[in-house]
Amino acid sequence: MTFDEVLFSDNTLFNYIGYAAALATILTFTIQIVKIIESKKVTNLSSYMYIIYTLSLVCWATYGIFIEDWIIVAANVIAFPFTFTILLLILYYDAEDKIERARRDALTNVFNRQYFAQTVPVRIAKDKTNKQDSAVLMIEVNGYNTIKKSFGEKTANKLLKTAGKFFEKNLRESDIVARLDKNMFVAYLSDANSKSAESVAKRLNKDAGEIKMRLDRNNEQNLDISIGLCTTQKADDMPTLMTKAEKALHEITAKSKTKVKVAK
Repeated sequence: MTFDEVLFSDNTLFNYIGYAAALATILTFTIQIVKIIESKKVTNLSSYMYIIYTLSLVCWATYGIFIEDWIIVAANVIAFPFTFTILLLILYYDAEDKIERARRDALTNVFNRQYFAQTVPVRIAKDKTNKQDSAVLMIEVNGYNTIKKSFGEKTANKLLKTAGKFFEKNLRESDIVARLDKNMFVAYLSDANSKSAESVAKRLNKDAGEIKMRLDRNNEQNLDISIGLCTTQKADDMPTLMTKAEKALHEITAKSKTKVKVAK
């Protein structure tokens, strides 16, 4: 018997095609699962589609049992745990994503005022228990109103987005930065005394000045910020920290040599 006769006899070729199709399907689902777990994102994946697809597998397997076609049964039984796993991952990470979005400012993607107010007092109390100092920085993004008036709200919002990305990139993971209102941000620095907090503020101020943002075809502007700061060496609770830091911020004028001010 020749090779061609063996290959085409009893649908051997088509059996191999079926095996290849099953392996390709499993590989596709596996890649999707790995991608979801690594990225922890389920953007553009519909839970409704996977619910319907999972139910369709159950229906096809049931139909295969009814007509006693065990290939149909096997194919759908094998695919079921993969699609069901993807469905569970979509539901889990979608719920996590909703929680995270509720913590974030819609425009700048830094934390919002509510999350800051809920989280920072707990962190400050923990710092006190561990006998560590912490600091609050009140940060104003300068030029917002001028840019909004001259170039429009969209360009002014672009300035705030640039500032938000800058703060998150240049602060530690243990720190928390949030947008309070319009062009006002606030940052909590963990394990920071007056000296180290002032050093961080001066570094932020300097590095921000090196970032250029294009306003239109002919104009661009450096990111300009002013910072008032207060540490737990000078205040015991978050409202007092923020009040003193804001007061220090307001003491900074256009003629000030430095855009960083430590609360007295």
